Formats: sequence, structure tokens, C-alpha cells
Amino acid sequence: MLQRPHLYGRIASRLLYRHQHQCLERRDICPLVCLQFYQIPSYFSSARKCFSSMIQPTCISFLTDVEGDGSYFDRFVRHSKVLDFRQITPYFGRYGKDGRIHGYDSACSGVKWNMGEWEEDFFPYDKEVIFLEDTNEDGESCNNSMLVYGGDIWDKGGSDLYVLRQLLSLHRRYPNRVHFLMGNRDINKMRIVDELGIGSIHDQNESLPNHGGVYWLRNAVCSGMTADPDSIVPRDSAAERLKWMLRKTMGSIDAFELRRKELERERVAIVNGTAVSTFNDGDQANGNATVTDDEVAQSYIRSCNPVSGIMSQYLTKAKLTIRFGSALFLHGALPFVRNTSNNMQSLELPTPWAHQTDGGKKAGYNSLTNWINASNDFASDKVKAWKRYHGYLLENSTSAPPCDVWAAEGGYFNNTPGGTLFGALMQYGMGTLPNRSKTQSCVYNSWMHDGLPREDMFGSDDSMRELSEFFKREGIEIILTGHQPVGDLPWPIEISPNGEGRKLWILPCDTSFSGDTCWTSLDGFDSIESESLGRGSLNGGRGEKTFSEPLIDQNADSVKIHGCLSDGTYYEMSNIMDANEEDLQIGRKLGQIKFNDNESGGTKEGIFWVKGMVGENKLVSYGKGFNVWNAYIKS
Repeated sequence: MLQRPHLYGRIASRLLYRHQHQCLERRDICPLVCLQFYQIPSYFSSARKCFSSMIQPTCISFLTDVEGDGSYFDRFVRHSKVLDFRQITPYFGRYGKDGRIHGYDSACSGVKWNMGEWEEDFFPYDKEVIFLEDTNEDGESCNNSMLVYGGDIWDKGGSDLYVLRQLLSLHRRYPNRVHFLMGNRDINKMRIVDELGIGSIHDQNESLPNHGGVYWLRNAVCSGMTADPDSIVPRDSAAERLKWMLRKTMGSIDAFELRRKELERERVAIVNGTAVSTFNDGDQANGNATVTDDEVAQSYIRSCNPVSGIMSQYLTKAKLTIRFGSALFLHGALPFVRNTSNNMQSLELPTPWAHQTDGGKKAGYNSLTNWINASNDFASDKVKAWKRYHGYLLENSTSAPPCDVWAAEGGYFNNTPGGTLFGALMQYGMGTLPNRSKTQSCVYNSWMHDGLPREDMFGSDDSMRELSEFFKREGIEIILTGHQPVGDLPWPIEISPNGEGRKLWILPCDTSFSGDTCWTSLDGFDSIESESLGRGSLNGGRGEKTFSEPLIDQNADSVKIHGCLSDGTYYEMSNIMDANEEDLQIGRKLGQIKFNDNESGGTKEGIFWVKGMVGENKLVSYGKGFNVWNAYIKS
């Protein structure tokens, strides 16, 4: 087969000509169908060239880990080469200017507000995201660019509702061009209904589910023992329990108060008939805009309602993995395990949510395509079951027995009501199992360890060759991910063995701690001094200037990154797929190097990696934990 690529070219030509003709009759291009063709491995070059000559490659923009940072979201869109904003008139749907038309009746004020329900006619902003118009070489509109959002949409930036409504609105208008991934911070919101219930503000405090603590806080107990105060679950009100959940079990220390401020901004806008301010920029809440603790809790309950909440809308549309041609997108990392059979060792992808086989072997797949289908089916089934749980709660409003929430015991095969229906997906989104072992999860696994690319995967030629062989076998050329912060610039990791064919890449892209990046100089190198602008005055961790946008064409022939670094330097990196030795080892180790640590005033030593070229200089980085040090060195 591999000796007859011209045959594939002729077959592809006939099929694609027919498909293109049909699409043009409808005056559109079907990018999803086109992208599926690119699952043919890259060595069928004749077919690839034939296809590329007929249809303009799709450009895919990758955005991930916004975590409610509205300022970063706006900055990304305004600088994007794929997206932009369009000015609109805010619309308030059934809530109206005076806040007295239907809807939610606050026990405190008597005013009616949207509390996080998904309503298409409620969009209280003066701008909406659009796609920039695409044109082909003849100047004709082809409109086939895409956005993949990589997960983790809430928790830290103070504009959770704004960011999610913008993405859902874009998806509603462009359903075939906007694609969502599940992150751990998205999946864990399924816990809200399990641990707070679905009661209204008038009855939620009387109908709180009994809660025995969470399994990952090992000192939490169901009864009869003295517990760590941090592990004692509040039982007096939904608001106090939610505060505990966010601060102690979800890593969202400020989320409760940030949601209060966002709700206040929305109420000011509704009362005044003006657009909601995106950011916490000093708006003073008036008497009609005050938001109580109970109302913040109700906002989480409503926005995470499995049927009507905006988080439900996101999870319903999201997947665990997305593949377009030779590019793969997921939140974390592929959870490889090594399978040895018939004296042959190969990488396998596990399905820990499935029961063991009769022979005692855990289920898994050697085929990436089969595993993608299985994992996405699993996630979809559990989200549907989560929706059914809403009906279960309506039918069973009486108090449940102690320890009746999934989080108390965890696990894939949990016997609590929520655990039986959708607990397996919540477990898949966690970092550890009840026995303290790591979860084999593409949501929580990472390509990084302690701030650097993993040694067990990228530390030897043998491990890199094993990984590159998997890429080649499955027709993958680049994997883009989020989940773990990597500084102010995505961290390219080149995995193809030296000089062996087309370059293969892994690209972690979570830049949520950009504002904490340190700049340094390296011993023995001609370094250029620079300084971080820091986090600034905004809630998020990225600061006021930074952004990064990876852009991938549909067959991964081009992968480019542009953005702004933490020192305020704007950059446009050339296509990493064309990188060669003259590009100074992009995606490779530079070596163990001493550097100046300005914070401590001393000297440290660490392994620096080459991230790319910024102008005429090489940008190199070293990471330790969540700390990243950057340096410019002259090439």
C-alpha cells in the first residue's frame, strides 16, 4: 500500500472533487468532513497535496484555561487572527429594565434576576464574539476557521458567567466551528447538585444532602471521630457549604466573592438598562444590586443545574478528546500505560471507567481512534445520566442517609445515587483515586512534572522513539493541551528522534500564571535583561498584557504561535513544523545552567528548554512547580 501513494491521490481527487462540488452548490465548505480526511497518515503525500490544492486549509485557534478571566478572554479575542468582537445592543429577555418581569424572585429584594440559567434571549453585554471572515486565494469567502476551547472555564477571574455565555453564544451561531473540551474545573461542577441539591433559596438550607466529607481530605469522617477542622463539612446553609467546597475542595479560594461581584454588576446593568461591565472595575452596587450569600449559592445551584444551567449547556457540548486530522486536542495528557504481550511492548490507552474483563485485565485500547470514541461516548453517557439525576432529586426530596454524596467515597463504581449515575466521570476528572494512586485520565494527566517536561516520557531517546512511533502509527503530528501552567508562552516539546522524518510535537498551552513569570540571565550566555510586568490589578493570574494564540491549519502543515510575553514583548513565531537545527533546538533541552534568581538575590541551577525565537533572540525557560524563569539569549 505504501508503495502506491499515487493511487490514493487519484482516489482522493475523485472523492474530494465530488464533495467540493456539492459544498459549493450550497455555498459553504464542510470543514468537519474535510478534516476527517486528514486522519490519513502524512506519508500519503500525494493525497495530502491533492487535497490541499483543492480546499483552503482550515485554521484552528486554540484557547484554554481561561478560568473566568474576562479581561484575558477579551484580550485574546481582540488580538486573535480568527476571532473578533462585534458591537451589539444588550438584551435582557424576560427580566426587563426594572427587573420585575417573571424569573427568579429573590427572598431579600423581591427583584427578579437571571441566576445562571441558559436563556438565549438573555445576553446583557454590548459585544459578542464572531469569526473573522476567511477568504481563499481567489478572494472568495470560505468561512471554515474554527475555535477549540480546551476546558477549565470557571473559578478564578471573576467573570465566569460572562466567559461562558460568550462561548455558548458563539457555539449557538457557529455550531460546526466551535468545539469544547472538558477540563477538571468543568467536570467538578457536577458535584454542586450532588452536594447542595436543587432547592430554591427558600428551602435549600432545609434540604441539604447529608455529606460525609470528601475522600481526598483524608481526615474527613462520616461520624464518630474528630476531624481536621478544614475537613468538617458545613451543614447550616448551602452558602457556607459552598464556600467550603470552593475553598477547600476545588482550589477556588476567591470564587465565592468573585461570583457575588459579577452578580452585582449584572444587577446594576439590568436596573439601568446598560451593558454589564466585564471586569471588577470599581462598580459600586446600589441598594437594588446587593447580593446575599444565599443568592451566591443559588447562582451556583442554578448555573450548574443539570437541565437548565449554563454549565450544563457546556458539558453537554463538550468532549474529552477532539481530533481534527493529524492534530489532537485534550485538556491534560494521554494516559499511556505499557502493555507487554507476546514479548512485544506497546503503549496502550486505558479505560478505567470500564469493569475488568473476565481474565482480570483492565479494559484498554491500542487504537487511538477506538479510544477516542470510547472516551467521548463514556463522557456523553455520564452527562446524560447527570441530567436524569435532576429528575431523581425532584422525586426524592426527603433527606438521604449519611454519606450519600459521591465525594465521600469516590471511585468509578460508587453506590450512592449520584455515584451510580455519573460518579465515574467525576472520578475521571480527579487527580487521585480513593486508594491515593493517580487517576489514569486525559483530563488530569500532564505532559509536565514539577515545572518541566516529564523525564519518563522525554528524558531518553528510547522513550521519545516509543512515543513518536505511536504518533506515526496513529497519524498524529501534534497534540495541544492545557491543564498545567507553563509560564507566559506555550511550551513546545519536540518528540521526533533527531533527523528522522517529519517533526512531531506536544504543545502544552496553559498560560494562566503568566503574570508570575520571572526573567533572569544565564551564566555563560549572552543574555538580554528583561523584567516581568506582573499580575497588575486584575483578578486573573495572567496580568494585563499577556496572551498567546496557537494557530493550526487542518493538516498540521503549519503551527504558529503569536502573543505577548509577561515583559510586554509582542511576538510572532514562525511555523514550528518547519523547525530545523538552524532554529536552535526549539522544543528541546538547552542544558543544565546556572541563573540569577532576582527574588532571592542568589544563584540557582536548572534545566532550561528552548521555547522559540522572539525576534533575533532565543527564548528559553526553566520551571519548578508553578514557577517559571525566562531568559533571552542571543542566537
